[in-house]
Formats: sequence, structure tokens, C-alpha cells
Amino acid sequence: MARRTGTIAVTLALVAFSIPSAAADPPRSPSYGDFAVVPDEILGAWEMVGEKCDESETRGTKQVDALTRFERDLRYEHTVEGWILRGRYRVEQMRNGPLRNPLAETLYAFDLVDGHLENWGEGEAVFLCGRIFERANK
Repeated sequence: MARRTGTIAVTLALVAFSIPSAAADPPRSPSYGDFAVVPDEILGAWEMVGEKCDESETRGTKQVDALTRFERDLRYEHTVEGWILRGRYRVEQMRNGPLRNPLAETLYAFDLVDGHLENWGEGEAVFLCGRIFERANK
């Protein structure tokens, strides 16, 4: 009986040392869902540089004076043709999808694709041409 108890104690000790504790693991960003911390690639000022259309559509020529700024505290400022909208946004990602940051007070959502932001709709309304935003030098 003593030998069996000793064997069990040694086995439990080996198991305890081989299992890393949850406290030792660093916190990870989610691979999808809502992000608690804004990724650096979203932060800063973005200006509209043009439109990109679906393959079946001709390239858009619409040029709009639009600037969007995303702050670390999940606040944004969106200026379009002199009109200023301020509010909150969030950052989310679906499985195998781009980072997306919808603006809370509007129906706009931006996708981060190849280093630029794309806006392809307003709520349920999908645009034929997406608005393309690149980092601003302002």
C-alpha cells in the first residue's frame, strides 16, 4: 500500500510540473470577434483617395474630401466635405476576414485590406464602388 501511494504521489508531481500554469501564459489577442485593444495598423488619420469598383463596374471617378481619424480610446472623428461626425467605434474580425471597424453612430464600416481602409456600404446598402482610404500625412 505504501509503495502504491508513493507511486501515485510521484506521478502527480510529474504531471503538476509538466502542465504550464494558466497564469504563465501571456494574454493573446483574439483571432476573431471583438478586440479589446485597438491594433496599431488602424490608428491614425485616413483620407479618401478614390474608389475601387467590382470587376463588372467601371472604376469610380468620384472624389470626396473625406478624412477619418481613429484614436486608441475607441473614439473617431469622420469629416466629409466639411461635415464632422464624432463618436465611438469598435474593431472586430470574423474568421479568415479582414479587420473591420464599424462606427457606432453611423452605418459605416471600414475593412483593413492590404494596408488601406475600404468602405463598401452603409448598413444593409452595398455600394457598387468601395471608397478607399489611405494614411493621411495630416
